[in-house]
Amino acid sequence: RRDAAVSEAKSLTGALEAKCVTKRYYDGQRKTLAVKEVSLVFEAQTFTVIRGASGCGKSTLVGLLGGLTQPTSGEVIIAGTGITSMRDHHRALFCRTHVGFVFQELGLIDEMSALENALLPFVPTGGPTKSELSHVEASFEEFGIHKLMSAKTNALSGGQRQRVALVRALARKPCVLLLDEPSAHLDAENTQNILRLLAAERDAGRVIVATTHDPRLSDDPCVDRIIEMAEGEIV
Repeated sequence: RRDAAVSEAKSLTGALEAKCVTKRYYDGQRKTLAVKEVSLVFEAQTFTVIRGASGCGKSTLVGLLGGLTQPTSGEVIIAGTGITSMRDHHRALFCRTHVGFVFQELGLIDEMSALENALLPFVPTGGPTKSELSHVEASFEEFGIHKLMSAKTNALSGGQRQRVALVRALARKPCVLLLDEPSAHLDAENTQNILRLLAAERDAGRVIVATTHDPRLSDDPCVDRIIEMAEGEIV
């Protein structure tokens, strides 16, 4: 389960870093400061929760950490490589292989099977290789949903859909896994199931960062670190 990107990240002091990162939004009249001068270091093989009320900037910060959003100022470094000054195309290529995302609404396509959804990260490169397909199928087995690979995702339960989204996020064996409110739509049992899976991915060497305002997630003993956020700042 350990791949080149994970091994590379494990050899670094900080596998994921934010250096004085700020994000401002403009709507033509008003300026909104979503994230203010945040500096953080995330080590490999750690599970960090960013906790705060809705609107505090935690989802924006995760988007910045994963290269989905460009900061107004500051720098993001993934596995020793600064991504902020990269051209959009190069940054997308780099993050595609180094970062996995699980979004709050999951982003699964209901008309497609679970396996087809999990293979979507390979579409830009023409589809998966035989070894990549084998890796994804092994993840379905590991997460206990191998019998659901051919099922349409709109027929799955909330916990099953969350695991499919996790398989998809890990399809390219990233060294960084970012999750936005992963327990938002889950009951207590499925929250515990997801926490066990995330802890296993942490133990495999990955950086795990999840946003939440759910104490079931942030107070779990498998979480290594809790970062509090309010009004765009670390508190």
